[in-house]
Amino acid sequence: MTETGPPPLLADVYPAPVSFLASELTAEGEPALAQAVARLRFHGWCTCSRTCNFLRTAPADRADNAWIHLDDGDTPLVWLQLDRGHTSFAGMEICAFELGPAPALDPHRPACV
Repeated sequence: MTETGPPPLLADVYPAPVSFLASELTAEGEPALAQAVARLRFHGWCTCSRTCNFLRTAPADRADNAWIHLDDGDTPLVWLQLDRGHTSFAGMEICAFELGPAPALDPHRPACV
């Protein structure tokens, strides 16, 4: 996230969850939210603790208190926090989803994710 421009697209930092979320949301009958995933920006990780696994995709003031989750049977993979308009996401809690290696665009990734 540079001082001169917007944060990078989440797809440029972590392509695997973006692809997964778009596919799963489409399968769940949420095509508009699936399309919104491609436009998400990487605003960094929550800093409430060293082990927090909440990834921000919008400024905190855009977050709503509504959440949806995508799971694998009984195990939640990702909890998605909707934005105030319920047209996109303000963030996501990564539960049991493998993000892959931490890229150069994310030097502050928590060790637990």
